[in-house]
Amino acid sequence: MRIVALVAGAVTAVLLLAGCDPQTAVRPSGSSGSSGSVPTSEASASPVADDATPGAGATSSATVTRVIDGDTFVVSGGTEVRVLGIDSCEAPTVGGRKATRAAEDAILGQTVRLTAEPGVDRDRYDRQLRYVSYAGGDLAETMVRADHTAIYTKGRNDASASVQARLRSLDGNGRTCGGTTTAPNSPQPAPVVGNPKPKPAPKPVAAPKPAPRPVAAAPNPAAASYANCSAAKAAGAAPLYRGQAGYSAKLDRDGDGVACE
Repeated sequence: MRIVALVAGAVTAVLLLAGCDPQTAVRPSGSSGSSGSVPTSEASASPVADDATPGAGATSSATVTRVIDGDTFVVSGGTEVRVLGIDSCEAPTVGGRKATRAAEDAILGQTVRLTAEPGVDRDRYDRQLRYVSYAGGDLAETMVRADHTAIYTKGRNDASASVQARLRSLDGNGRTCGGTTTAPNSPQPAPVVGNPKPKPAPKPVAAPKPAPRPVAAAPNPAAASYANCSAAKAAGAAPLYRGQAGYSAKLDRDGDGVACE
């Protein structure tokens, strides 16, 4: 034991001369203690989720499959998305058709990035309320520059105050929607100019003229000869007057100039 104590004392003296702390110079592997924590410089940083954006809500990406109007569209999976902060003209109006075409040109078939406003998720129609980024920039900022879209003022604008201020600075012309338009290929009503003229009444049809009655041919004097009054009456020639064809004295018994009385 005395030899061990002498050896330990010698080792301690050597370490002191070298400037080392004999309590920390040698530590068996696998030991633990408060002095054994890993230095901060060597610790791994906490991972940050890909969809975490400083100062904004969660973000995600989706492909636009259908554009409903200038501020509403549908993404893959059937989710309907409403763009935060703006209000485009309704689709049936002149301005609405322009807004719909502009949104289609920008995002239809494209992958967009959807970012939520903290504490805001859906509207009363169950549409997702999101800031929308696409290859050309921020969709709300693009749309509000045109006269078919304005900053949202119909109710509570769920966009942040800073986003509203930015959109207001870009919205120099408000929006002009115009009247509703007729759907393509729909039947067009025939134009009516003034009061339609009544059709003229048909002309009365004149009654046909009666055909002329046939005129009996005058008897041929040469052929008018009757053997007796019976023959003259049978021929419808009686009575016969003197000078008339078929008259003869033999038929005028009393000689008064009228035969076959």
